[in-house]
Amino acid sequence: MAPFYANRSCDPFMPVDSPCQIGAYVRYAINVTEPADIIAGIKFAKKNNVRLVIRNTGHDFFGKSSGPGSLSLWTHHLKDIEYIPEYKSEAYHGPALKVGAGVQGIEAFTVADKNGVVVVGGVCSSIGIAGGYTQGGGHSILMGKYGLGADQTLEFEVVTGEGKHVNASKTENTDLYWALSGGGGGTYGVVTSMTVKAHKDAPMTVASYSFRTSTDGASMDKFYDALDFLHQMAPGYFDRGGYSANVYSKGSLPFGGFFGSEWTKEDTAALFQPWVERLESLGLQYSLNITEYPSYFSAYSSINGIATIGASQLGGRIIPKDTLLNKRAQFNQVIKNIVEDGAFMIEVVAHPTLEVAGNPDNAVLPAWRDNAITLVLAAPFNDTVEWSQMLEDQKTITKWGGLLRELAPESGTYLNEADANEPNFQREFYGENYARLLCIKNRYDPTGIFYALTAVGSDAWAQSPDGRLCKTNP
Repeated sequence: MAPFYANRSCDPFMPVDSPCQIGAYVRYAINVTEPADIIAGIKFAKKNNVRLVIRNTGHDFFGKSSGPGSLSLWTHHLKDIEYIPEYKSEAYHGPALKVGAGVQGIEAFTVADKNGVVVVGGVCSSIGIAGGYTQGGGHSILMGKYGLGADQTLEFEVVTGEGKHVNASKTENTDLYWALSGGGGGTYGVVTSMTVKAHKDAPMTVASYSFRTSTDGASMDKFYDALDFLHQMAPGYFDRGGYSANVYSKGSLPFGGFFGSEWTKEDTAALFQPWVERLESLGLQYSLNITEYPSYFSAYSSINGIATIGASQLGGRIIPKDTLLNKRAQFNQVIKNIVEDGAFMIEVVAHPTLEVAGNPDNAVLPAWRDNAITLVLAAPFNDTVEWSQMLEDQKTITKWGGLLRELAPESGTYLNEADANEPNFQREFYGENYARLLCIKNRYDPTGIFYALTAVGSDAWAQSPDGRLCKTNP
């Protein structure tokens, strides 16, 4: 029997007479309006031996928010937002934002903007920031200036696997707070609210750019030359808090975006001028537009922040600054090999060091602190081919990931945008933190009621072909 994946399940857009199966979709959902709903759901699942999942927006590439035959704790309608002008704790004194578990990025950004502040959230506006996004680390346009999403956390309200509603902060249930701040979502408990730092707003400059060539050999040499030049520019801006995102495949970079908080239009033009000269010397077609905005939200609103979920199979790796600069030839060759093999590439360029983040003590994968480029490799889904071919594409993703592991063996992978078949996910997603995280998982969820693919403690379970979970060591 073929594995159950959400993209092979019934959906409301299919023809009425189209054959389908419920597959990986949940069977029932609890519309959570208060912690008591979650506690009741946990009790019911334990009593009846039912698989339980946590779902907010469903914005998860691994399908962690779904599961065959499962009961869902649906937190999407926990929409309370509170701006706190003067949050005070032993660790932090300043503005903050408290968001319910169902608050999405665009909702948090809107409230923050009205109060003259910014909060760290995803590029895609629909992401629920209190769930797997922040709990898994959370990269952001602002991460080179303020750190990752997980670096902003001040406290959580959470229902544990034992059905207890508790607070977690730097002074209360500190181990749970540490784990929820970067140690992966969906496994320690159900977060009902999160309070994060808010930062003073500032002007931002955005540069959008693109270039392309034909795909013959000589033209592709020029393409890789221009791409290498773009990559080597990166330290010149990410060491100043800048961020960029590039999307490309063979012969075409249709979208590139640079964001510079407190950069002027003139600063940004000076940054790109050498690259423009290089493109012109190569005879490549390109575009470059630079606009200065008065605030983060106005800059953010200038882009299309909606991402399509479930349209591709993903893999990737965090590329350290040292690899980019001192293994330049090897890096370029790996990029070329993967692109020539048919990959669709997405890369996030920023440097969220511990110093930038304010030296937090949290469960963020240590490799993030050396990040220069987070590479995401995509193979688009094709629903018209045989399922066996889709499974072969999974193997291709893992093969490409192997090339990146050889290039940067001491690094790791962003657990929210990765290969579901990543070998040794414990090391690659969590690094040296895994053993401590597992102890925390077992403390707050001793019966293992919370399972999510590649989450901490998930290796205690195996999924059978029909979707049932069975203990690996009963």
